[in-house]
Amino acid sequence: MKKEIVTDALLREFLLGKLNDEQRGPIEDLFLTDSEMRERVLALEQDLIEDYLEDNLTEEEKGRFLSRYVKTDEQQRNVRIIKSIKDWAVRESRTPHAPAATVSTWSRLWTRLRLKRALVIPIAVTIMIAIVLVIVLLNSWMEQRKHSAIEQELAQLNSPANLSEITPQAILDLRPVTVRSGESQPELKLRADIRVVELRLPWIQKERYLTYQAEVRRIGNGKSFMIKNVQVENDGRNVIRIRLPTHMLTQGHYQIMLTGIAPDGSANSSEEYAFAVRD
Repeated sequence: MKKEIVTDALLREFLLGKLNDEQRGPIEDLFLTDSEMRERVLALEQDLIEDYLEDNLTEEEKGRFLSRYVKTDEQQRNVRIIKSIKDWAVRESRTPHAPAATVSTWSRLWTRLRLKRALVIPIAVTIMIAIVLVIVLLNSWMEQRKHSAIEQELAQLNSPANLSEITPQAILDLRPVTVRSGESQPELKLRADIRVVELRLPWIQKERYLTYQAEVRRIGNGKSFMIKNVQVENDGRNVIRIRLPTHMLTQGHYQIMLTGIAPDGSANSSEEYAFAVRD
């Protein structure tokens, strides 16, 4: 993609996460290799954060902004830093620095110092905001790339060939939440020798589908991972197997939403499962 055809409107959609992978990839490459494009992106991101702080975003934009820039504790801290810098700059610009005085050599010198201070403050604020914005943007992209890498690993781990050829180090038999009747959740105890865990999910609904998708979510942190094109076992038990690498699991409670996919690609009925991970 040539940078000449990348408009500010397109970059704003990029920052808000509205672009697909095909559109986003070239812009990410330009950001990393072209200094002019990097400056444009950072300037637009600063405008976006200021729009959020001044409540100038639409409800949809605000939701997207929060999901991308105020999702983790570190991102929330970065936005608070920017707000503090902005508030400090506003207060500084409104604060009188010296009372009126008769014109003298000292007063003229003081006036020059005040003028220099008036120039230094905005420059310093701009530099500080730019540094924070770079950190926010890079952290966001690193999180996205890490998330994408895990989903690619999940797709490979759950391919039919790997499911039939590779033996997992641990197996958990889960039951739908609706039929557990208060039973305790199955637990996985993490050990160094367990690299892959297999979850077996019985599909109890009458409707049958050629493929399913599983959404794995750790309760409490908002992150979820999708496993697509999952198939039911052809042994009459209507059990669906999915495998997870244990490096993506941390201590806590996990939810799995298994959804049947119709021939037209639409999502249909679902079943919910749960398990816990212990160190």
